[in-house]
Amino acid sequence: MSAVLTVRLSDEEAAALERLTRISGKSRSDLVRDALRSQALRENLRLLHEDLGPQARLTGWLTEDDILRDVS
Repeated sequence: MSAVLTVRLSDEEAAALERLTRISGKSRSDLVRDALRSQALRENLRLLHEDLGPQARLTGWLTEDDILRDVS
């Protein structure tokens, strides 16, 4: 299933989107979908960090090196 979304952009935003289409070779739809996926991933990671961060600190995982030391 797919949905159609109408988005109102300022002149500057529309021009930036058109520049990105030329530079990337992607369609406007592809660029907007990519941006949505990126934002959704960032939000999911933020929520995971909020949820798991305190637990990780309790186990002594303060840096990526701490995690790699214990997982590797």
